[in-house]
Amino acid sequence: TISSELMKRFSVLSRALTLAALLLCISSGAVFAALPSLDDDDNLDHVGKVVADPIEPWNRAMFHFNDAVIDYVARPVYKGYEYVTPRFMRTGIKNFFHNLAFPVRFVNNVLQGRPRAAGVEMSRFILNSTAGLGGLIDVAKHHEPVVPVEDEDLGQTFGVWGIGEGFYVVWPFLGPSTLRDTFGMAGDTFLDPVTYVNPWEAGVAIKAGKTFNELDDILDLYDNLKRAAIEPYSSMRDAYVQY
Repeated sequence: TISSELMKRFSVLSRALTLAALLLCISSGAVFAALPSLDDDDNLDHVGKVVADPIEPWNRAMFHFNDAVIDYVARPVYKGYEYVTPRFMRTGIKNFFHNLAFPVRFVNNVLQGRPRAAGVEMSRFILNSTAGLGGLIDVAKHHEPVVPVEDEDLGQTFGVWGIGEGFYVVWPFLGPSTLRDTFGMAGDTFLDPVTYVNPWEAGVAIKAGKTFNELDDILDLYDNLKRAAIEPYSSMRDAYVQY
């Protein structure tokens, strides 16, 4: 019938618009989530590291696109979100999703030949999932680990295996990356439990909410990097690669 056909078309349009809105939210957190802290001494070891940039015109266009999304969409929306949600709630959401991403960190530690770090990740996951109320509270941070641990991903694993960076690329909404990290990000998706949420729109919404919630840690860093940069595009690229 005509009414059922109209409802079907409206449903498809609604899903498309929802996905577009969610991608805007994802971009707000993902674009610069991988950039290092300006006062992180550990990053000094990477100063001088460079990567090929053969598609710079594309990268610059995507950089300015993502920059506009952050300044004119994500930032004002996040300010409203920040106003209505107390900090403890935002921290709890961040802790929950970090705990949920345990498989990504655990598997990549194993693949890098770091069994003790994998064991630390396992113990933290168990502790936070139980005493931490499903990961809402990071109880494990109060316990000194037997070995230092970081948020390992497949891109870093490829690096440990000796695979080069490839070239630098900036993706719309997803932000700065390299060829190696792009394949790594795709691989990590299969380890992320949120990937298997049905329907797929719900999974995208959850990931969008996760990254959007983390803007509290990202916007100040982003602004500091832009203010300190003579040429923002090059500074962002160098900061990402040095990290």
